[in-house]
Amino acid sequence: MVLIGAGFLIYGLNKRGTVQPLFIPTPTATRVPSSYAEEAEALFAAGKLATAVPVYLEAVQRDPKNVDYWVALARIQIYGKQYAEALKSAQTALRIAPNNAKAKAINAWALFWNDRVDEAQAAAVQAIALDSNNAPAHAYYSEILNDPTIMRWDQAAQEAQLALSLDPNSVDAHRAMGVANESVGNYEGAIQHYKDAIALNPNLIELYMRLGVNYRALQRYDEAIEAFSKASAIDPYDVGPYLSLSRTYFQIDQFGTAIQYLDQALALRPDDPDIHGRKGLIFFKRKNYEGALPELELAVQGGSYEVSKDNKVQVQGMPLSRLSMEYYYTLGNLYAYYGQCTPDKAPALLSQVLAAFPDDPTVI
Repeated sequence: MVLIGAGFLIYGLNKRGTVQPLFIPTPTATRVPSSYAEEAEALFAAGKLATAVPVYLEAVQRDPKNVDYWVALARIQIYGKQYAEALKSAQTALRIAPNNAKAKAINAWALFWNDRVDEAQAAAVQAIALDSNNAPAHAYYSEILNDPTIMRWDQAAQEAQLALSLDPNSVDAHRAMGVANESVGNYEGAIQHYKDAIALNPNLIELYMRLGVNYRALQRYDEAIEAFSKASAIDPYDVGPYLSLSRTYFQIDQFGTAIQYLDQALALRPDDPDIHGRKGLIFFKRKNYEGALPELELAVQGGSYEVSKDNKVQVQGMPLSRLSMEYYYTLGNLYAYYGQCTPDKAPALLSQVLAAFPDDPTVI
C-alpha cells in the first residue's frame, strides 16, 4: 500500500511539473561562437597557429555572417603561410560585407601573399578610402608598396609610420615598419621594429625569422642563429628555421652543421626538391661531387629518394627559375666534370640557363 501511495504521489507531482520524468537526458551547455574565437586568439598568441585555424573555423561555422571572425581567420592563415586558404577567408568576409574596411584590408594582404600584387595594391587603397584610421590597412599597404615590382619605399615607410601612429600596439604595424627599413638596407632599424613586434607577441615564427635575416645581413651570425633557433623552438615541425640555420652556418663555413640542419628539414619534407638542391650545393662547395650529383639531380630532374629501407618518396624536379637557376648550372658543370657531355646532359642544362638568364653574371 505504501508503494502504491508513493506511486500516486509521484504521478501527481509529475503532472504539475514538480518532478521530471525519468531517463530524460540532462541538457548540456552549447558553446557560443565567441568562445571559439577567444580560444583561437589565445592559441595564436601562444604561437600555435596550426591549432588556432581549426578552432576559428568552428567559430565561423557557428556564426558564418560574422565578418570579424573571417578577417581574424585570414590573418592567422597568412601568418601560418596558408595563403590560398587566407584569400578564401578574406573573400568570404568581402562577400558578407563588400564595403567593410577590415575585410578590404585583409583581402589586400591575402592577395599580396598570393602574388597578385596589382590587385592587392588596389584593394589596400580602397580599404584606406573606406576608413583612413584603419591601422592594419596602412600596414598592409606599406608591405605591398615594398614589393620589388613597385618599390615605392618612401611611401611605404610613411604608410608604416601612419599605421604605428594609429595603433602603437599593433604587431602588424611594427612588422610593416621592419619590412620598410629592411627594404632600404636599414637593418638596424628593421631589427628594432621586429623586436618591438616580438615584445607584443613573442610566439610568432615569422618575426624571429625576419629578425634573424637582418642580423645575418649585418654579419651578426650568433644573434641570427639565436633568432632562428627561437623560431624553431616555437614549432619544431616548421622547416623554415632549419633552412635559415643551414644557410647561416654555410655562410660561416661550418658546412657539417649546415648539412645537419638540412637533414632535419628533409626528415620533415623528404620530397622537397629545393632542400635537396641546397644540400647538393653544399656538397659541391666541399668538393664532394659524388654526394652533390644525386641531390642536384633530384632538385632538377626529380626521381625516387630513399628515406629508409622501407620508405621511398617521389621528388618532383623544379622548373628553371631564379630560385632553381644555381641548381641547374651546378648540375650542368658537374656533368661536364664527369665527362657527361651528351646533348641531354651538360650542354642541355647549361644552354637552358644561359638562354633564360643571359645577363646574369653568375652563369656567364
